[in-house]
Amino acid sequence: MKTTIGILFVCISATCGFLFAAGSGPEWNTLGTTWGPNPLNRQYFAKQPLTIDEARNSGFEQISTGCEGKFLGQRFIQGKDIGLILIYDSKGFIAGTQMAVPVSLITTDYYKYTEQKMFNRDTVAGIDAYILTAYFVDPKTICASGDSSNQRVKGSVGTGLWLQDGADPIRDSVAIPMSQKDATTTKWVQGACFPSMGVHFWYDNRLDSDCTRYFPAFLLYNKEKLTGFGWAIFGKYEFTKRTEFPPLAAISSFLKPVPTCMPDKYAEVGGFTTMHMYFNTAAWNLLC
Repeated sequence: MKTTIGILFVCISATCGFLFAAGSGPEWNTLGTTWGPNPLNRQYFAKQPLTIDEARNSGFEQISTGCEGKFLGQRFIQGKDIGLILIYDSKGFIAGTQMAVPVSLITTDYYKYTEQKMFNRDTVAGIDAYILTAYFVDPKTICASGDSSNQRVKGSVGTGLWLQDGADPIRDSVAIPMSQKDATTTKWVQGACFPSMGVHFWYDNRLDSDCTRYFPAFLLYNKEKLTGFGWAIFGKYEFTKRTEFPPLAAISSFLKPVPTCMPDKYAEVGGFTTMHMYFNTAAWNLLC
């Protein structure tokens, strides 16, 4: 399967690569969700609305309006699907995203959700859930309405990536390195590169990593630039059409090294659930 996918993207790259100058690299001009082997299938690399008006026109419904509590911004879901929550700022521009996993699906104690600060337990659309949160602009600006703050360029996804690692969206949101070079100087560890995804980075990944506390997010770099990220959690949760379920044999295509606990943990929990998020959906430009 990997060979087939690689051939597919080499062919697409050869056909469409002229769209990008050699040194340009992908830009943050779209927000896409869900990796798939065929970028021409609308289920994969699906573009998401960048403004509230576009969200409403696409059938998204608002589930929160405030800037108080555990999360910031105006939050929307489509068709009651809490697997993908879009966050918009006070001016109606995209400002972040969340993935919520219903607590009712988590029936065993194979992962320390309560000890991993990235997971915030809250009620979303009436569902008790563990929620992962990422912001695409400085969280301090999301609720700002003054002319001197929260400045956005129309058509831009954001200015950076912040992961909310705790219950306070301002204090606990951590800025992510925008360049691959800067990431290598942190506790983010370079993993494997996969065509149409990019170079994966995993937080504090080691051979002796503890799978019960593994950090549930990864970064994606292309042409040395941050161009995406994703969620990765233990267990196979088929409650949303947005997620992916990588086979065990594919883990080494993303992780390097593969922690020694991974194979047994995969068998114990019945698989992994992932979701790739892209700030550019031109899959043919996301090559190794």
